[in-house]
Amino acid sequence: MTATATQTFTVIGLTLDVDSTELLIAAVLPGPVADQIELLATSEDDFTRWAEEFDAPDPDSAAALAYEHCRSWGDEF
Repeated sequence: MTATATQTFTVIGLTLDVDSTELLIAAVLPGPVADQIELLATSEDDFTRWAEEFDAPDPDSAAALAYEHCRSWGDEF
């Protein structure tokens, strides 16, 4: 069995402000570019703009990790 290579992906989206456990993903970009993304001042009433990096074998896995991160992070409140 071969090991799946991982790479860094940057997930960009919106989190729901009510409890921060819901994430709406806008894009999954290859590479560690979260530091280069300038999140504009939010104008949404119920959402916060969000970007985070995840190591995963593919973009879909990075998105799944982002969903899980937001669900577990929101549980802390």
